[in-house]
Amino acid sequence: MTEIEHRRKQRRRFRTVGYLGVIAAWCFSVGLGVVLEPPEWVRIPALFVHLGSLIIGLGAVVMVEWHGLLWATGWSTVREVVQADKTLILPIWVGLAGLLASGALLQPQLDSPLTIVKLGCVLVLSLNGVALTRWTWELGRLPARTSFGSMPLRLRTWFIGSGIASQLAWWTAVFIGMWNSTT
Repeated sequence: MTEIEHRRKQRRRFRTVGYLGVIAAWCFSVGLGVVLEPPEWVRIPALFVHLGSLIIGLGAVVMVEWHGLLWATGWSTVREVVQADKTLILPIWVGLAGLLASGALLQPQLDSPLTIVKLGCVLVLSLNGVALTRWTWELGRLPARTSFGSMPLRLRTWFIGSGIASQLAWWTAVFIGMWNSTT
């Protein structure tokens, strides 16, 4: 087995653990939200943490995807996309962890179809984040001046589809959260 094949196998195992970890964290958060009945004074601090985590996580995701869009349109290099991902991966996952932790304290209304859609979106965007670790590892192996157009159609389609799925999931969750908080 070559060194690259060995690292791919390790990355695959790492992603599998990542998928399982995301699913477990999501289930734990939702389950905790069902059984917890925090005192009323916890709501405002939890909402503050939730909104702060949203700003951190979504803001970092938008910046990484912005760099991807710049690369796809020829305004930047693949190296800049990889560097943006490496720089912003921690705020993305910290934001997501904060959303899951604070969301449990906000007592999600699981009898609301919109809340179920929102929670599904959070799971989708989390799993998509784990899937993207493969993409960024592959991008990191490319020559610095590799253009988006020179990539195989399958990879370009995956890149665009993942970005669209990410943005749809994030913004759907945001709008449903806003709707639920005002009704």
